[in-house]
Amino acid sequence: MRQTREGFTLVELLVVIAVIGVIVSIVVPVLVRARASAQTAISMSNARQIAAGIVAETASNGGKLPENRTLVSDTEYVTWRHRLAQGGLVGGEGRDSVWVSPRHPRGGGSGPRSELGYTGGGKRCVGDVTSSYAVNGHVLWRGRLRDDEAVRADTVIDRPAHTILVAETNRAFADLRASDPIVANYYGDGAGAFSYWHDGDGVYAFQDGHAERLRFLDTGSPDCRWHNGRDLTADPFVPQRPGEIRAHDHPDWEFLVPEVYLE
Repeated sequence: MRQTREGFTLVELLVVIAVIGVIVSIVVPVLVRARASAQTAISMSNARQIAAGIVAETASNGGKLPENRTLVSDTEYVTWRHRLAQGGLVGGEGRDSVWVSPRHPRGGGSGPRSELGYTGGGKRCVGDVTSSYAVNGHVLWRGRLRDDEAVRADTVIDRPAHTILVAETNRAFADLRASDPIVANYYGDGAGAFSYWHDGDGVYAFQDGHAERLRFLDTGSPDCRWHNGRDLTADPFVPQRPGEIRAHDHPDWEFLVPEVYLE
């Protein structure tokens, strides 16, 4: 008796391929979104840990916020990130450390960086950590001072749950100030200095220790989260009057920021 061999017809094979394609088209985006969500959760955890390290450093320094940069000699300085890492308040170094956001874009010259080796104002950085995170320069920025000259108390932050302490950044700088044309003029290369890596949002940690996902524009309006209603970079000899310490916004940011924040 003659045996017949059974197999897939071309139509059946095409149907199977089509079904597999449909399944892949459904599953892959779900997996991508799940991975992105997990990476965002890690980024928020990192920011919270770094903010907690700053709070711990502040407590050990008599309630004085750490300087953004600290002189270790007449010509050399280290950053606050270096101090926290060396003090064991925020540990790790490298790609998978607390200092690096897993959502940080890489390639094309981008990626986590540090100030190590940077020279400015006749001072050279001799200690920093490769990082995706910088401090709010409106709160912590001052000239490079020694430890015993730190002067800004944490009580300067009137609304700790509202005021940004740590922000994700695509720049090497240890601190970032956000609310003037520097956003467009200095960082206006189309990439943006502040994070937009979480579906257009960035991760920010606050003085009270919590973290949020926010669009960069929303950090300035309708109530600025950088200045705390206080001009923290004002002349210390002419402090603001109580009536001037109030909620305020930056409605002009939309006309200043790189295009990436408007997408």
